[in-house]
Amino acid sequence: MSLTKKFSIKLGIYVAFLLYLVGDLFIWDGYFYTTIHSYQKAIPPQPGDKSSIVVEVYGEPITQNQINRRKSELKFLRTPPVIDLGANSSMLIEQSEKDLLTRAKYDLILASLLRLKTRVNDAQLPNRNKEAAHYEQGIATRFDSDREAYLAALYKQRQNPTKFRDQITARLKQHDHLERTTATAADPSEKELQACYNLIKDKLKSPSQREVSHIFLATLHKDANSVYSTAQSILRRLEAGEAFASLAREFSEDLRSAHEGGHLGFINPLTAKNTLGLDLSSIPANTPTIAKSNWGYHIILASALKEGSIPTYEQAKPQLKSALHAIRKAKAVSLYMDSVLEEAHLRSRVKHAKTGTR
Repeated sequence: MSLTKKFSIKLGIYVAFLLYLVGDLFIWDGYFYTTIHSYQKAIPPQPGDKSSIVVEVYGEPITQNQINRRKSELKFLRTPPVIDLGANSSMLIEQSEKDLLTRAKYDLILASLLRLKTRVNDAQLPNRNKEAAHYEQGIATRFDSDREAYLAALYKQRQNPTKFRDQITARLKQHDHLERTTATAADPSEKELQACYNLIKDKLKSPSQREVSHIFLATLHKDANSVYSTAQSILRRLEAGEAFASLAREFSEDLRSAHEGGHLGFINPLTAKNTLGLDLSSIPANTPTIAKSNWGYHIILASALKEGSIPTYEQAKPQLKSALHAIRKAKAVSLYMDSVLEEAHLRSRVKHAKTGTR
């Protein structure tokens, strides 16, 4: 076969393929068209959600009901700000509601963009079907093997087991996508860990502690003098040689520690003072002593004070690495999502339906 004939055959094949590709993409919506557009297929709103569409993200609607639900979640999750209520208090509260609305819309837009990015990269992510099935089964066991009750609970959420597992799989893949995208940015170097340790090592000092056991006698709704007299009688029995643990089991009203012979473990005296009003610093070591707290009288048996110490770099390194990794991971995720949002805005893929703004 001549070179000219070979060239003609190859050219014919290339032309035929190009013609098919044009037809597939622009005329009959074939395999390539379906594959490409399936990644950007918008997720419809929840069945039964008839509220107005506020925002569209790549054609995916975000409804007023979704925004209201997210606002409620934010109110529940975050601590309300402390506001000096004065003449402008109503205006301040209204501004807070406006902030919640903005945050709710922002969260939902980012969630839609993350779903889209994950679907586009789905082929590069690990299969998480087994893990999703495991999570779904774990949730089902909370219904005490009552399959009907589990299905009824899913039905109330307009779900079924298959759809639920698919959603769990999608969430796991979204996590994988973020992990892969931000993995290198989140790893602190040895030099950064050493610098962080030198900067905060004094703050890593462990608190001073005493090993404490007690016999607790509450004064609530009781005559304090009578309770103190009971404490004195128990103290005399201890001084006579009776076992602390036995008397704790018999008399202590702290039911959580009584069955352990009154043992509380190691306690920071400063914490006990601030939270209970119990002064452990003046208790002599290894000598039963009566002390008063906000809740009643305690017969305390405490060890000598164990002074706190600063951990070495090698001791602190695992915790430092974990903390820095978490901080940098959160920052990397935030920057990545900001870039995704900026890209969508530049392409005018985020549309605010009510106002018509972009």
